[in-house]
Amino acid sequence: MRYHDTENSLGNLVSKLIPYKTVYAEIKPVRGKEYQEYYKDTNSLEYKITIRYLPDLLPTDVLKYKDNQFLINSIINVDEQGYIQEVMCTEKIQDRKAEVIPDGG
Repeated sequence: MRYHDTENSLGNLVSKLIPYKTVYAEIKPVRGKEYQEYYKDTNSLEYKITIRYLPDLLPTDVLKYKDNQFLINSIINVDEQGYIQEVMCTEKIQDRKAEVIPDGG
């Protein structure tokens, strides 16, 4: 997916993610990092996604698989052959919602 600037009804430019290309890929987790920041647990999952070589793939693009979105950290042209690319990504995790505390507790 790629960000594309469009004009909204008020005439303002808004960046939206739109589908760009569809490719086959192999997705493998690299490592999971867990840490606490301001007393909140946050998970950061990193993946290595192997795809066929796309010369126009940008670091600002977002890879999507099912409902998961992956933000690109780096793009590696394996052996500089222009055949396959390894794309190091971090999974975009939606912000956690506050826990609901039932009344009377």
